[in-house]
Parts: sequence; C-alpha cells; structure tokens
Amino acid sequence: MIADAYEKGIRGFDAELALRQCMKSVDARGNRPHGFTPGSLSCTLEYAYDDWCVSRLAELLGHPEEARIYAARAMCYTNCWDPSVKWMRTRLAPDQPGQVRWLEWKGRKVHNQGTVESNPYQQGWFVPHDVYGLIRLMGGERTFAEELTAFFDQTPENFLWNDFYNHPNEPCHHIAYLFPYAGRPWLTQKWTRRICEAAYGDDVRGICGNEDVGQMSAWYVLSAMGLHPVCPGSGLWMLTAPVFPKITVRLDPAYYPGKAFTVIAEGVSPANRYIQSAALNGKPINRAWLTTREVSAGGTLSFVLGPEPNTAWGTEKPPR
Repeated sequence: MIADAYEKGIRGFDAELALRQCMKSVDARGNRPHGFTPGSLSCTLEYAYDDWCVSRLAELLGHPEEARIYAARAMCYTNCWDPSVKWMRTRLAPDQPGQVRWLEWKGRKVHNQGTVESNPYQQGWFVPHDVYGLIRLMGGERTFAEELTAFFDQTPENFLWNDFYNHPNEPCHHIAYLFPYAGRPWLTQKWTRRICEAAYGDDVRGICGNEDVGQMSAWYVLSAMGLHPVCPGSGLWMLTAPVFPKITVRLDPAYYPGKAFTVIAEGVSPANRYIQSAALNGKPINRAWLTTREVSAGGTLSFVLGPEPNTAWGTEKPPR
C-alpha cells in the first residue's frame, strides 16, 4: 500500500521513515534465511512481492543499493518452482546445507499444501512483480498461455468457489489480466466481461465471495471501467473492455494535475466485449496498458468494441 501510494503521487507522509519501517517489517518476517518460507508456498510468494515493493519504494526515493538488495530477494519465488511437477510447490527447511526438501505433492488442485485459502494451482500464479520471469519458468510464452487458458476453461460458469479460477478469493484476482503478457489481450477482455456478468449482481447475492475490505467491489469497479493493476507499485494499469459506455473519474487536485479521466466505450453491449481499437486523448494506441502518469494527467481513453476478438490490437506488450 505504501509503495503503491507513493508511486501514484500520494506523498503527504514521511516516506524515508516509511521505507525504514517497511524494511524492518519484511526483514522480520520475510523469506530469509532460506530464500523461502518453510512449509508455506503462499507466504513465500507474497513475501517475495513484499520485497519487490520495498525495492520499488527505495528506487523511487533514490536509494539504489537498498533497491538492488530487495529486488534480488524478490526473486526468491523461483526457489519454489519444481521442474519435476512443472509448478510451484511448497519447500521444507533443509536438514543440512544445500539440501532441497519438498512438501508431499498431492497435485495442483489439492488445497492446504502450504497454501492459504487456495491450492497450488491458484497460488502459483502470484508473481505480479515478475510475470515474464514466471513465463520463462513455465517454458515460454506459448506454454504460459496454454496453462492460463486451461485454468480459466475449467472454471464453473457461476464463478463460485472452485479449484480453478476462484474469483471469490483474492489470490486469483490478478490472473485474468496476465494474458497481455503472453500476447493475448483479447482473452483478458473475454474473461473479465464474463466475471463481471456472472460473479456480480445487484441483489442480496450480488457478490460471489467475502468482500474483505472492499476487494470484491474494487475489482468490479476497476474492471467495469476497463483497467486494473496486476502489480500495484509498478505504475501500470492493464486494459480491458469496459462494461459501461462512459465513465468519468474525478481526480483529486491535491495529488494529480488532471481534472478528470474519462473512459468511453463506443458500441459497448453484452455482445460487444472485444476491443477493436483504442485511443488516448485522440491518439491511437496499440497496447493493453496505461501508466499511472497517463491516467493522473487526465484526459480521455476511448475504445471501439465489437463482437469478435481483434487479435491485431494490443500487440505491444507491457514493459518488463
């Protein structure tokens, strides 16, 4: 939260003190000394992202050495990749130096394998700070895209609690936005619209999972607008097809120079869920992402939507 706020220009606090406290926090409960958290895949992956956030904050504050140290620690997630099962797996503390010990493997879909409210299949996608590194571990872009597609294709149509894409719980919430990293942004558009339609409603059953400090509603609001962050703190917003024809966000003048940011979706309808083209302030863009700076400057993001995927749009991949 602190790294993301600072990156977004919310800086009315002692950032140097915040950095020191963040470092103290991750040093006390992170992945050291083993390079993973014994017995917990969930903690290992989430602590790795925490280390990246500290690195990012240090970078923004002009502390290159601290940024380097914590960026290296953020790569600890690779220690839980097991080539023998081709997936993320929970490590156990070694009995002797150099030994590699794994928790018993019961398959990707079995819960409680060092995973909290999730299984390894769901938790294993949580490398928001190094998606391209995860792609390399999986064997390349094609394999990554195939794995991601299979993960969603096996999800029940009502998006209730399940062993695949489990929208009722946070560990999965960024996963629909990973397709652009593999050059397939139209699949993000397909699945985010399906989730908006099937996992939400305006009655007593309108949220398919625990609201948990607003996370379920936040996902819908952002996705309905057509943008969502995979990696808070990075300054990147992934794009998808909006739900509404026009949405305007008033920007707080205490932090942002632009007065408002407007998203327009020409032709939006239940059938038209795929981006055919996009423009930012009238200039065509061929990328499925924006930066925080572009959003905070104010202006208009406009889409033209259609019923079929335009695989020629969004070919410029997110930066590494």
